[in-house]
Amino acid sequence: MSLQTLRSIRLALGITAAVAVSYGIGWPLAYVMPILTVLFLAIPVWITWPGAVKVVLLLAVALLIGVLISEFVLHFPLLCVPLYALLFFMIYYTSSPGAPPLVPLFMTMGITLIPIISFSGTMVAHLVAMALLFDMAAALFFAWLFHSLLPDSLLQDTSAEVKKAPPAAAVQIIEKERIRLALVSTIVASAAVLLFFALNLSHYALAMLYICIMAGTPDQNASVKFIKGSTLATVIGGVAVIVAYNLLVVSPTYLFMVFLVLLFSLLFSERIYSGSSLAPAFQSGFTTFLVLLGSSTGGSDAASSDFYLRIAQILFAGLFTILGLVVVEHLLRPRLQKSSTIPAA
Repeated sequence: MSLQTLRSIRLALGITAAVAVSYGIGWPLAYVMPILTVLFLAIPVWITWPGAVKVVLLLAVALLIGVLISEFVLHFPLLCVPLYALLFFMIYYTSSPGAPPLVPLFMTMGITLIPIISFSGTMVAHLVAMALLFDMAAALFFAWLFHSLLPDSLLQDTSAEVKKAPPAAAVQIIEKERIRLALVSTIVASAAVLLFFALNLSHYALAMLYICIMAGTPDQNASVKFIKGSTLATVIGGVAVIVAYNLLVVSPTYLFMVFLVLLFSLLFSERIYSGSSLAPAFQSGFTTFLVLLGSSTGGSDAASSDFYLRIAQILFAGLFTILGLVVVEHLLRPRLQKSSTIPAA
């Protein structure tokens, strides 16, 4: 067995177990737990319990900020909009370029989801905050469990593979460019928050969250790679979940759903650890698959019609982010090349 095979099995079994437990118990926002589990199981090694505690505290702080915004700031636009712009700039600027987007993801989730959900009621926002915190703790437990059951150290050639693939050097960006990239991301994310809050689009919070997360990748702003990756990931996850959802309509049973999750998890995990250039797209597509599957199998009578609407939200988020990044990049980036081509007199 190769190291890639071991990691694929670990990811597939861990996600299947997380789905089986969370969907079986069915606490509020239970489908979020497997999505968070993917983030930590995809990491080759366990982040250690001190690191896990830091992650929980980070999310708790973000959720607390979101609660405070919904309680005291949300209904004062002249104060709310600049505050969000400042928060987004701090998140995007302090995030290390090229690093896994865990910090911007958790901070963005806390400060955006809670306030927009508060439009449906303050108590609802508080319950969602507590549910997200519980989901994070449960996800970390499942990640620790399967990292312990199937660690990389089971294979003797682990050390050899590590030597062959040394960690890549961190991407270095000069201070001026880092500020500009953070500003680009801030403008796009702030525009999305302003649009969704002004129109009270709490039912489309998923699209707003995706916009804020995708905008927080300054090293890929307005690039062809970003456009292709986002589109391909959405298509991969969307096609997979369409197949799974229609199979569940034929046989809507709990055991069959768990079996489908195991099957698709094996398919995705094999591609994620294949080492191909499409591996990142399949990892994002797997997250999209879990988001759409979980939020569309809650037993509601409107689940069938809402299912394709959720896919449309993610597609809208991708288009909004891409167009926003391109426009803002075009307006902010100085046209040095054009001036340098002017011939001297």
